Amino acid sequence: MNRKPLISRLAKVYKEQQYTYFVTDGEGNCLAENMTETDARIYAMKDSGWSIGRDTNPDLPFYNDDGVEISYENKDILSEEDLND
Repeated sequence: MNRKPLISRLAKVYKEQQYTYFVTDGEGNCLAENMTETDARIYAMKDSGWSIGRDTNPDLPFYNDDGVEISYENKDILSEEDLND
């Protein structure tokens, strides 16, 4: 199987995660969705009662080529090979 390098797959997941933020009015109403975190924060500043949230991605967690889940706690297991394109 011809798999993309880990860094390319991580970049793809990062790009997909960029647009997962939304803004609510504090009463359960969604005011805006599919935004970057920065755009959501700027939008939420229009009213002090508004807040941002993030949709969860069912494709996570992400696994390296050895099948090990990548998380902050085990980030040190990545090898130089994992980081090369």
